[in-house]
Amino acid sequence: MVLLVQDGESRFCTEKQYEVDSLRSIGFHGFAVGDYVFDAVRDKQNKISKHYYMSADVYKLTEPIQLDWKIEKEVAKKYGYNCQKATLSYKGRIWEAWFTQDVPLQEGPYIFKGLPGLIVEMEDKSHSYKFSFSGLKKSFQKVNFVSLGFKLVNVSRDNLKKVMLDYYNDPFREMTSGNVKAKFKDEKGNEIEPNFREMTKNVQTSLKKTIIL
Repeated sequence: MVLLVQDGESRFCTEKQYEVDSLRSIGFHGFAVGDYVFDAVRDKQNKISKHYYMSADVYKLTEPIQLDWKIEKEVAKKYGYNCQKATLSYKGRIWEAWFTQDVPLQEGPYIFKGLPGLIVEMEDKSHSYKFSFSGLKKSFQKVNFVSLGFKLVNVSRDNLKKVMLDYYNDPFREMTSGNVKAKFKDEKGNEIEPNFREMTKNVQTSLKKTIIL
């Protein structure tokens, strides 16, 4: 996963999503198919929206997010930074975070933000989810925080669950029905015939790992 910070906004997304969006921002017109993708975007008004990319649409869920952090006294050296521990109870899970004021960004993975420094490690108490810092990189190339070429659809949480279930059952319905035309190429650029059955299994596996908080 990648955390992007740009012009007072931030976006947490998959590496593949970031790579494809970077290419699209300079004129590339294709897109990667096969992996289900989602991201979380914080705008300049500090509102956090979650985007779920399904077929040719992006479903946007915006809800109030209250993070009641408790900053602990415990400190440690992590990833080369002086860090301090913080804990959080959110949506039935207990989370432990380590943040550093050496990097003065109130940012972190997914929706987890608002501490007085960058969150470099985050894990829930059951060890089901863990985010770890891997490095910083500065880029002068601006990237759109909502992928180009997709239609944005605002949804409620209940509507999102229904859409995700429909998508889980048949993620490539628009393509197999002919409503969406697409060409598929391998890593060498050779055109190939898509294996929708295998691609569907990959999407379903990815969906099972998705956090809906």
